[in-house]
Amino acid sequence: MNLKKTRIEGMKVFKVSTEILNDNSEETKKIVKQALHEKPLKIWEQELKQNKSNLLLANEDGDFFQATTFINKRIVFAGIAPNLIQAYFDLAYEQVQLTNKYAETFHYIASEKFDRVKLIDTPIFNRFIQYRISAIIFIHLSVEAFLNFIIPEDFIYSKIEKSNSNKFQEQITKLNKENIERWVSFKEKIEEVITKIPNVKFDIEKNRTIIGQILEIEKIRNEIIHLKSKESNSNIHYQQVFAFLASKDLNLYLSATKKFINILQKDFIKIENCQENYNSQEIHIKKEENLHIGIYFEIIKVKEKRITVVIKKWKGLTKESDYLKTVFSYLKLMENMDLIVDYWIKEDSNNFKLEIFKNDEQIK
Repeated sequence: MNLKKTRIEGMKVFKVSTEILNDNSEETKKIVKQALHEKPLKIWEQELKQNKSNLLLANEDGDFFQATTFINKRIVFAGIAPNLIQAYFDLAYEQVQLTNKYAETFHYIASEKFDRVKLIDTPIFNRFIQYRISAIIFIHLSVEAFLNFIIPEDFIYSKIEKSNSNKFQEQITKLNKENIERWVSFKEKIEEVITKIPNVKFDIEKNRTIIGQILEIEKIRNEIIHLKSKESNSNIHYQQVFAFLASKDLNLYLSATKKFINILQKDFIKIENCQENYNSQEIHIKKEENLHIGIYFEIIKVKEKRITVVIKKWKGLTKESDYLKTVFSYLKLMENMDLIVDYWIKEDSNNFKLEIFKNDEQIK
């Protein structure tokens, strides 16, 4: 499962020269000693536990990053705070890739209940829908957070409101960054606010397609967040949400979001290939007589969280073969018996590959 990843940077606060960073002079030691006298480490640690102190972490190049802490079993753990915009986009990107893996798997496990419709059993179909919903929410979050991020602290937006009343024909309201974040709509931020930010170049007309896709994501995100039980003219639950999930290629919306953000700030979103470092026990099936339910007894015995079954394609073996269909049909039974938690199936020119996942309880 080699997923592509978004580069996530730390929240850089400032930079100092390496000479200052590595200063071990007596004067510096004296300052540190005095600081610890005024606030001993014990008090500093207590304040961290109460979120009353800020923590910065530096690298060897003199870059200082905002840190974030959390407490587990009374121990304070700290790490460099990630750029949340990039983190949101990465979550969306990961989940879209996972839903693509589920979609490919459906070709091998669907049952033919109707002439032209193949039925997918739960819970794998539930996971597919959940990941797609989560991807939509995080795509929207990444854009919304980025819009707020690029607004300068001292920026003032002059909002023009027109009226046909006798009181006024046109009214200008001046909004600062905080006002914009709270009171200006997502659509207005994209179409009006960002075009007025100094040194930001964004051609609305040239980018109408990606703006349309981003606004479409916002609309369906609002439908997801504010679910209406039923449409007024039908008995169908959440019709707009399911219609979107069924018909849209989420890769297009990811691409639009990446392009939009990178136009406004070059290379803000970068995609990297990630070589997964995760143990996987492989079981190889090379002969027809070995392709039977017995392979699942082997899977049960393997004490690894992830097992890959590689089935070599011999002459006549296709995804329509009864051998393969029978073996794959037992996956849902194994899941129902809590022997596995998830699985994917894919095919290349030489093999069928079945990736099976277990949890900690299943490998004890």
